[in-house]
Amino acid sequence: MSVAIVVQRYRKCKLLINEEQWVTVGDGENSTSCGLLAYISFGSSTTQTQVETAAQTLLNLPVLTTGLWGDSSSTQSILSLATTASTSSCSLVIVPQANLISKVKGKTIQYHGQIDKASGEQLYDYFCSHVQGMLLEAQCEARSEELPEWYIKRKRFLEQQQSSKKSHSPSTPPEEIFRDDLKYSEWDNRGVPTKDSEGNALTKSGLKKLTKIYEAHRKKHIKWKEEEQRKCDDVSALEQTNSSSMVTGAPPAEQWDGSLDETFCQFVKGSFGKRQGLEFSSDMGPFVHSFNV
Repeated sequence: MSVAIVVQRYRKCKLLINEEQWVTVGDGENSTSCGLLAYISFGSSTTQTQVETAAQTLLNLPVLTTGLWGDSSSTQSILSLATTASTSSCSLVIVPQANLISKVKGKTIQYHGQIDKASGEQLYDYFCSHVQGMLLEAQCEARSEELPEWYIKRKRFLEQQQSSKKSHSPSTPPEEIFRDDLKYSEWDNRGVPTKDSEGNALTKSGLKKLTKIYEAHRKKHIKWKEEEQRKCDDVSALEQTNSSSMVTGAPPAEQWDGSLDETFCQFVKGSFGKRQGLEFSSDMGPFVHSFNV
C-alpha cells in the first residue's frame, strides 16, 4: 500500500490547527454548502508520482452532493463543484492520519508499513501543495485569469528539479543515483540498491536492471570528468558547466493566501504530528469512501 485515503462529506467542518486554533468551513444551516474531509496516510514505499496521482484522484472523486441522499441529485467532485457552482459553496479539509496504514494481527495492531515521520511530513506537504496548485489552476481557468507569477516560477523550478533527478546529470557521482530512502534501505559498496524500503531483498532481475543503469551512468560520469579536466584551465567555463548541470537553491515561496480564493474553494491543511481535534455535521446519508493509490 502506498497512499491510503478515507473521505467523508460534510455540511460544516471544524478542525483544530497547531493545537491552538479552530478553523471552521462550510455552513451547517445551508443545504447548498458541502465539503470533503480527507484523511491521508503514506506507506513506506510511496513516491512523489504516487502522491501526485492521489491528489488528482481526490480532487476528481465524484462523491459530493448539495442535495440529500435519495433525492436524485447527482454527485460531483470538488473540482467540478468549485468550477460550476454559482450559489453553493465548497471546501476541502485535509487531515494527516498515519494509522490508516496498519494491520491487525491477533489482539495487536501493527504499523510496519507506515513511512517514517520525517519523510511522511515531506510527502504530506507535497500532497497539499499539489492539491492547492490544481485548485489554483482550475480557478484561474474558470475565471479566465492568468496564473500568479510566483506559482509559474515555483512550478517551473520543481519540474526542472524533478527532471534533473530523473535524468541523472553526468556530473552526479554514480554511487549517488540510487540514494533514495523512500525506495531503498540498503546498498552495496557501489551504491547499487540491494533491499527495498521495507527491507526486502531485491529480485535478481531487479538487481540486474539497476546494475545496468549504474554501469551506463558510470561511463557517462567518467566521460564527463575527462571533459571537465580538459576545461580546467578555463575557470569560467568550468563554473558555467557546473552551474547548468543541476537545479540548485530553493523554489519561490508559496503564497496561497493571496492566490487561492475562498469563494472558489476553501482549503484547510491539518497540522502534521499534532494533536487532532475535529467536529463536523452532515445530512447527506452514506458519506464515507476509502481507497488506496
